[in-house]
Amino acid sequence: MKLLEIVNNVSARQSFRMAFLTNFIREPTLRRLEAEHGLIRPEWTVLTCLNYYDGATARDICEVTEQPRNTISRGVIALESKDLVRREPDPDDARRTCVWLTEAGRRMYRHMAEHFERIEHAMLSQLEAHEREALDRILTKLCLTLPDWLVERPAVVAVRADGLMAKAPADSERLSPGSY
Repeated sequence: MKLLEIVNNVSARQSFRMAFLTNFIREPTLRRLEAEHGLIRPEWTVLTCLNYYDGATARDICEVTEQPRNTISRGVIALESKDLVRREPDPDDARRTCVWLTEAGRRMYRHMAEHFERIEHAMLSQLEAHEREALDRILTKLCLTLPDWLVERPAVVAVRADGLMAKAPADSERLSPGSY
């Protein structure tokens, strides 16, 4: 099978395979949910983060997801216009604005998460129980040790004031343990 030739013979084989699987899980599901509910990726990202960290700021979400501020800010604004989130000043620091899920936002997140859960269940059903447990342990370890092995942050593409795209230099600073 040609597909196996590709995924087995690329450089950085494990990373490519993880990205390959992710693309077949995430992309079609996000396109379907966009068609059904009008939510685009940044909005889904915000809903996901708020489901676990309700009351976060847009900056908090940017730090966790490595998404540009303008992308997350537009996602928050769009979700607010759809009554899926609400923004309020931080009671401890009036310069910050916290974002909270509304009840409709919680329902939307649960609905969207069900789609991903069904796909994950189908994927993991291909593995034996001990294989699923091993995969869970491995992925947990990779996530928890991210600051130890991440060599550099990817370069960020930004829009300059004149509307042109500019590539910021790569930041070789390591992530701090609390930033993921």
